[in-house]
Amino acid sequence: MTDLPRTLRLPLKIRLKLMRQDFLAAAKLHGHQRVRLAAHPLGAEIIVADGRFVVPSPYRWKLYRKGWEARLGQLADEYGVGRHVTLAANSVVIDVGANAGEFAHICARSGARVYCIEPDAAVRACLTENIRNLTNATTHDALLWKDETDVPFASIPDHADSSVFAADTAPTEMRRATTLDQFCAQNEIAEIDLLKCDAEGAEPEVLEGGGAVLDRCRAVAVDTGAERHGARTHTACRIILEGHGFRVVDETVGKRLMTYGLRY
Repeated sequence: MTDLPRTLRLPLKIRLKLMRQDFLAAAKLHGHQRVRLAAHPLGAEIIVADGRFVVPSPYRWKLYRKGWEARLGQLADEYGVGRHVTLAANSVVIDVGANAGEFAHICARSGARVYCIEPDAAVRACLTENIRNLTNATTHDALLWKDETDVPFASIPDHADSSVFAADTAPTEMRRATTLDQFCAQNEIAEIDLLKCDAEGAEPEVLEGGGAVLDRCRAVAVDTGAERHGARTHTACRIILEGHGFRVVDETVGKRLMTYGLRY
């Protein structure tokens, strides 16, 4: 990554919001930091005082208004790290819907091994760039589903909305899906400490495709927000998780609606 920001042509709306952000940061209000955006071959580079990150679209800048550490802390809390699950050097994490790789950095701090699964090519390129210095994180091109079949997939990287269930609102391509069980078999994954899943509405299908894996999983954290044609997936996920012996907890963490499967 470059040391100096390169010019990025931004819509007026974003430029005005960044100016407002500069004011909040200068006034030191509520932990706000200055956010800079630079051009990058993969999209845009977000630069804050305590970190920098490559994303496919500058629209993601708002996630870093309080800096890199605050963003990671928010994600850790949302997915239950430190609350529902503790990661250690021997932990194994599967990150379904890894997006640009932020969660991998949370896992890296404990030395956990994390398999980052991202089906969108533009987002996955950023993911690969962002985790290239993490020794225990790997990028995987896979679209997880309940069985191995062809499914329509819509790529919407600007707003992290790429999904099987965006097929009626965006152009699609047919992708060959695989299952969580098959992914784990191919990568010789026997035990899982944390299955983190944000599949943009396809969470039940991802869990259905992991019938064998779920029995060897210690904790599951699923984003079950209203991303399946405007409906949540928490009820379907609860049924699947309880069927595999998990104690299921639904929580609202900030703006994220979460469903956890726990073994204690």
